Amino acid sequence: MISDTRSEVLTANFKQASRTVHDWRRKFALSGNLLLRIFLGLCYITGTNCDWKERMPRGTNNNMQITSHESQYACDLEKTCNWSWNQLDSFKKTSPPLRNKLGPNMDASNSTEGHFLWFTGYGKPQIWSSKISPTGPRCILELALYQVEMSNGIIKLLIITNNTSWIAAERQGNNHTKWEKMRFTIGTISQPHQLIIEMIVPYSNSSIAIDNIQLIECFSDSEPICTENMYRCKNGSCLNRTRVCDLTKDCAEGEDEEDDCDKIPKNARCNFEHGWCGWKNIPGRPLNWTLHRGATPSEKTGPSYDHTYRNASGTYAYVSMSPKVEYGSHGTIESPLYNPTPPYNGDPQSFYYKSCQVRFFYHQYGANSGSLGLYLVQVKPHQPQYYDRLWWTYLSGDRNDVWYKQAVSLPDIKYRYFLQFEASRGYYSKADVAIDDFSLSPECFGIGVPPEVVGDFNYSNPVIDSEKIPDQHTDFVNETVIHITTCGNTGRIGPNSEQCNEEYNRTDIELVTPSPEEDPLSFNLNGIQRWIVPRGGYYTLIGMGARGGKGSSGMGSTLGALVRGVIELEKGDQLYFMVGQAGMDACPKILGQKLDSCQGPAYESSLGISKVHEVRRMKIRDGGGGGGGATYIFTLKSNGEQHPILIAGGGGGLGLGQFIDNGHQHGRGPAPPGRQPTSGTVLSSQADSPGGPGGGLNESSGTGQRTTAGAPLVRGGVGGIGCGPRNHGNGGFGGGGGGCLTGGGGGGYIGGNTGHKELGNGEGGYSYASSELMYVHFLSGINHGPGEVYIIPAISGCGCDFRCISLDQYLSETKCLCPSGWLLSNNSRSCVPDDNVLGDSKVTHQPFMIPLRGLINLEEIASEILLLYLNEPFNFKQNEIFGTE
Repeated sequence: MISDTRSEVLTANFKQASRTVHDWRRKFALSGNLLLRIFLGLCYITGTNCDWKERMPRGTNNNMQITSHESQYACDLEKTCNWSWNQLDSFKKTSPPLRNKLGPNMDASNSTEGHFLWFTGYGKPQIWSSKISPTGPRCILELALYQVEMSNGIIKLLIITNNTSWIAAERQGNNHTKWEKMRFTIGTISQPHQLIIEMIVPYSNSSIAIDNIQLIECFSDSEPICTENMYRCKNGSCLNRTRVCDLTKDCAEGEDEEDDCDKIPKNARCNFEHGWCGWKNIPGRPLNWTLHRGATPSEKTGPSYDHTYRNASGTYAYVSMSPKVEYGSHGTIESPLYNPTPPYNGDPQSFYYKSCQVRFFYHQYGANSGSLGLYLVQVKPHQPQYYDRLWWTYLSGDRNDVWYKQAVSLPDIKYRYFLQFEASRGYYSKADVAIDDFSLSPECFGIGVPPEVVGDFNYSNPVIDSEKIPDQHTDFVNETVIHITTCGNTGRIGPNSEQCNEEYNRTDIELVTPSPEEDPLSFNLNGIQRWIVPRGGYYTLIGMGARGGKGSSGMGSTLGALVRGVIELEKGDQLYFMVGQAGMDACPKILGQKLDSCQGPAYESSLGISKVHEVRRMKIRDGGGGGGGATYIFTLKSNGEQHPILIAGGGGGLGLGQFIDNGHQHGRGPAPPGRQPTSGTVLSSQADSPGGPGGGLNESSGTGQRTTAGAPLVRGGVGGIGCGPRNHGNGGFGGGGGGCLTGGGGGGYIGGNTGHKELGNGEGGYSYASSELMYVHFLSGINHGPGEVYIIPAISGCGCDFRCISLDQYLSETKCLCPSGWLLSNNSRSCVPDDNVLGDSKVTHQPFMIPLRGLINLEEIASEILLLYLNEPFNFKQNEIFGTE
């Protein structure tokens, strides 16, 4: 549950170099005069006149008047203005000359008779405005400052509303001893508020003057026009919808955090006031996120206050960049699991396209603070997790003690998913990273969206097709399906007989054993499996290529293709299978983390004394994953030559660095017309240590000399050798190219190319289906694991006249099949003669019918005789079609 926003006057939280002052700030989370702050807050809340503070002459009544004119807030200290200060221990209104020789000899308008405010000596003087009406998005506060010995001083802008108060900005002081303009961005504040300018004057010989205060482009002369993507507050002001239900009350009465916000799931909004809200640290990381209140333990790093309440009582999540951990060390927190995004979020034609957003506030304060990233992880069934970077920021300088808002649109997500925040330590980091007020926008849940747009979407009861295994057709229950796999083998070499014997347990699938007399230059049968057709008939063949290997960053996905077709086979036919094996992942290269034994001393040396020097010199040559192997189904001609029936392309290996998904890395569909079935090519000769291309059906010139190249089918389909240690980056059996600086190409009918210097990913291989196949279907980027093959015999059933075939490995989708010379009728079950095949005939043809099983023998015989009489041209094929022995 989100608590009500607390109404307190925020106090500046300046971290002094003095340890005593720092401890005092940590204990009370206050700076300046405590009684002054409390009294000022009471004056603001009650709207009364506090006589103890000096006012600049205004010629107005004592009640605070809300005005929308910048001129009413312009103050050159010569005429009426709406700014005040404490005359007891704060600024003094004066004019030149001054006793201090370093002070100004004229005001900020270059007048020797003009006035300005002057403060000298150690202290924390303040000046504050009267109540200001709501401001627009371009609102700026400008003032002129004259600073003496203020290099270690701070100028702060505080904003107070009825709901809360916060430090909007901080500026470092200087010792320029001249008038200079300073600007603060205020932006949209949709309720009446008050501004406080506070100076932290560090030394007794420090001085500061202020003059010419003004607001610029803050107010509109007419009532704002709310566009369709905006939210209108009760007072008429407009908000961008990204600010609705984001745990920050932007409207004057806070209604933007009330209307339907309670309908959002509790774990989708978190201000960390009542714990982690389902977020958790990922174990095994060098850094941990913790919940904290008030200032962080180290000086001049991290937040002084949270974002929710803008004071030391609120809670936020942060990572301490301790000097005890190495450069690049990570700390990661993971969100609860969320259901998929609505369909309209992924529809470019919808007004609500990409309206589902992640909103959060982040804080990075200190030198060399490192980086903060937001990652998306989709939970795809039976697939390894892949990380998509949604947002990332690196900060090499000091961002000051300020909270920044970020809104990131989510892509079209069809699976359950979770989010991760990952903070990494910079070189010699002295900064802490924090987040607060995380929320998913209402549009992620169909809230605030018209019913006709929401349609059937129900966040609480999602329909996730990918998570459901289709129900098996009742007529295929207990029917035999031949499943051919890699026998559990991995890498660039195919399986051995021992592995396959254990996998198939004496079934009719066998591993081919090459003859000792076999010519080593001829087709290599190592790792090839064979199946002998037990009886004639129709069979559905489904082949899937293997996925490619991940790059060293561990992000992204590369999937194998699927090809399906139906073929008529005779008893004793022999089918051969080269089942593609997954490309090997590259050696992980994540600074500060040793995730694998492949990260040897050479890599660790870059994290030694001269870290930056070593990292700049480091050249990574093994960041690419290996290409996935293609799955080949073929027969052998009498001369030993391969005759391809079906080829499913493997996915390309992913490259080093940020993952860019253009879809070309996945195993592909059919090859473009006119292209020869050869291995892939290296696209850029200038690429340093490119990966190897994927193997094709046949060889191509130039690839055979590369050890990284995947071998084509005619040369045994062995995967290419990667550049990584301990087999990392090797291409998968089935022609996958080895990964080096770039990912290897996937195997296929045409092997995938490699050498994309910009993207770094190897391309997926192309697929193929022989003209012998019926009902051919291609799916690119579908298989998340090693290759596999399904062989499904046709059956009598499904209400079909002749045969029923399954079109998927789940035996769910079925189709009726007719024999040669017959066509499927409009009812999708009956077979009618194809006149184009049978020719003209004076005989009136009747629909072809298979005898029903429940008939007595006499009826079956009569039916057979009738069919033989009426359909004599078909008779010669009868035994072959039925597969009788």
